Amino acid sequence: MDLIAESCPILIQLSTGVGLDVPFDERAALVELRPRMATLNPCSMSFGTGEFRNPPADVARLAERMRELGVKPELEIYDTGHLEACLRLRDAGLLTDEPLQVSIVLGVKGGMAATADNLITMVRRLPPGAVWQVIAIGRANLELTGIGLALGGNARAGLEDTLYLRKGELSAGNLPLVERAVRLASALDRPVASVEEATDLLCLQSR
Repeated sequence: MDLIAESCPILIQLSTGVGLDVPFDERAALVELRPRMATLNPCSMSFGTGEFRNPPADVARLAERMRELGVKPELEIYDTGHLEACLRLRDAGLLTDEPLQVSIVLGVKGGMAATADNLITMVRRLPPGAVWQVIAIGRANLELTGIGLALGGNARAGLEDTLYLRKGELSAGNLPLVERAVRLASALDRPVASVEEATDLLCLQSR
């Protein structure tokens, strides 16, 4: 984190997912580094051929710790019930950092299928004012990224979600996928936010 901050003034977000075999407490310990943002996965689920364990009591404890440290949660929603779990955390006073930042993840085996219908359904159910992005895994990445941007959301881009720039063409790295997302946003008259603008839109606490 320090080396990144020295070379580039970007916003840094850490993942508390990091691996299905990593114990929850070890994943949760990453927030002690006090990044500006970190993921918060509200529910356990099947994940491919494995199990992604996020016990409710541990999730609540992590949400409370993130609030204490001023780390903005990125709420990762893999299925419809995951949103309800996040709203229960909010209603319990554990998610007080408005607006809620939500990632709608589509295409993971064990979660929602990567379809336009599922994306639209989830967007309609989000609480007013939520900041959201679409994360489309696999072959539907390009299509759903475009739909998400057209609906007013943000988009994640990179090799974590797809290895292909287009059908049959492997991406040479992360950069071509990021450039593709920028072109999509520009074509839809959705300008790319600067670091300062993103900080304001997400209402991030100052460091």
